[in-house]
Amino acid sequence: MLFELMAPFYDWFIKVANVDHSRRMPEWLAPVEGMEVLDLGGGTGVNARTLAGAGARVTVVDASRAMLDRAAAKKVPARLIKSDAVKLPLPGESFDIVLISDAWHHFRNQTGVVHEVARVLRPGGRLYIIDFDPQKRKTRFLALLEKLVAEPSNFTVPGNLVEMLRQAGIKGDFHYLTANQFIYKGVNRPPAWPAPEHNGCGQGTTAGW
Repeated sequence: MLFELMAPFYDWFIKVANVDHSRRMPEWLAPVEGMEVLDLGGGTGVNARTLAGAGARVTVVDASRAMLDRAAAKKVPARLIKSDAVKLPLPGESFDIVLISDAWHHFRNQTGVVHEVARVLRPGGRLYIIDFDPQKRKTRFLALLEKLVAEPSNFTVPGNLVEMLRQAGIKGDFHYLTANQFIYKGVNRPPAWPAPEHNGCGQGTTAGW
C-alpha cells in the first residue's frame, strides 16, 4: 500500500533522502554491457534506466503495479513484470546479474527470495544487494518511520546476510557505502564451491572486501 501511494513522487524522494545511487550502478556492477540483469524490487526503474543506458538488458520485477506503471510512463527501457519475489515467472539460470537495491528489507520471506535468486542466476552470475545495517542508529530510526506508515521492515545484519546467501550457494562479502548503508556482492555457484547447505542461518563476519 505504501508504494502504491509513493509511486508518483518516489524518484524525488530517493534523491532527497540521498539514497539514489543509480548513476554509479554501471560502475558498481561492472561489467554490465550485454548482460541480462534482473532488478528485483526495481520499482520505478531508476536503476534500470541507467543500466540499460550502459548496454545491459534489464528486467524489472516489482510487487507494486503503481511503481511499474510509473516506470512505463517514464519509458524505462526494460521489461517490466509484476510479481512476488518468492515466485518469479522467469526461467532458471537466465540472468548474469541480479540487483536488489533498497528492497531487501521489504521482503517478508527472505529465505524464499534467496532461493529464487539462486535459481534464476546463471552459474558464476553475480548478486548485488544494497541495504541498511540494523545495528546502526540511523537504520533503527528508518525502521521506526517505516513501521509508523504501516510498512514493517525486515533489515538483516550484513554478516548474517553473507551466511544466508552462502548456504544457498552464493559466495560473497560486503562493504559500507555510508555509515549505515552497505553493498553486498556475491557470485552464484563459483568454480569449486561446494553444493548449497540446507541448515539454518548462522552468524557471518563483518569483514570488508
